[in-house]
Amino acid sequence: MPIRFSARNALIVIDVQNGFKLEPYRDLKVFPDLNTVIGNIRATIEAFRTASIPVIHVHHASLEESSLNPVLSPEGYAVLPDAAPIGDEVVFVKHVNSGFIGTGLEAHLRAEQIETLVIIGLTTSHCVSTTTRMAGNLGWPVYVARDGTAMFERPAAPGTQKHFDAETMHEVALAELHDEFATVVTTAEIVAGVKDFAKV
Repeated sequence: MPIRFSARNALIVIDVQNGFKLEPYRDLKVFPDLNTVIGNIRATIEAFRTASIPVIHVHHASLEESSLNPVLSPEGYAVLPDAAPIGDEVVFVKHVNSGFIGTGLEAHLRAEQIETLVIIGLTTSHCVSTTTRMAGNLGWPVYVARDGTAMFERPAAPGTQKHFDAETMHEVALAELHDEFATVVTTAEIVAGVKDFAKV
């Protein structure tokens, strides 16, 4: 079924920051290919801008020792150029996984009467998943682009020697979101829906 957009939709772009190209992430396998995902994020943002549908940015300012800590790693905290805010696009800064905690995101969405959300960014099972779950719990229908987010490989929790590859991590995170907290679609489906709106 085609995605139908209106001015009461918004795109939320999460944590597209340089820290995910630095250690320790630089040495980890990622799925899908990070450069491809960033290209898809850029294409999605451009489509929303062209259609004059709101683009909202969420950036992570870690309070811990991290490549996303703005004090310890200004280079890592920096937003990648493909996802940099322009003009009057709203930016929220968070310190935890959810874009709703400790920010004005929920109040802003309600004040602007936003009815449906599209969420893209990094990473699938962390900040994208946490923000999506909370958005769904708060009552918003959410679309997540499966190729507009990516995930890194990870070891299992203590108690086993298993190690999960990046594709498994990505796909399981999306499977947990789909039909429960969100609808998982492709970048192409999202861009097509936005372009159809722009023609109206």
